[in-house]
Amino acid sequence: MTKIELVVPDRLSNIDPELRERLLVGAIREVASVELKEKEEELGEALKNTLKFEETYHRTFEEFGKELPKDADHKLHEDLVEWSFWNDAYNKAHQLVEDLRFVLGKT
Repeated sequence: MTKIELVVPDRLSNIDPELRERLLVGAIREVASVELKEKEEELGEALKNTLKFEETYHRTFEEFGKELPKDADHKLHEDLVEWSFWNDAYNKAHQLVEDLRFVLGKT
C-alpha cells in the first residue's frame, strides 16, 4: 500500500479517528462511484469510435499503423490521427474504470 497524506480542515482532524476514517472512506467511495459512471460513458464512446475504424479497415489500430502505405493519401493519415486519439482515450478510460472498480470492490 501507498501512504497518502491529506490536508484537512482542523475541525475534521478533531473528529474521532474511527469516524473520521469512515467519513473519508465514504467520501472516496462516493466520488469513485460518480467518476466510474462518467468514465464508463467515456469508455463506451471511445470503444464505439475505435470499432468504427476497425470495421472500416478490417484491422486493429496497431495493424493499421504498421501497414500504412508510404503513399497513403490525406484521408488515411487523418483517420490514423483520429483513430490514435480514440485508441488512447479507450486505453486511458479502460485503466481508470478498472482502478475505480477496484476501489469500489467491483473487480
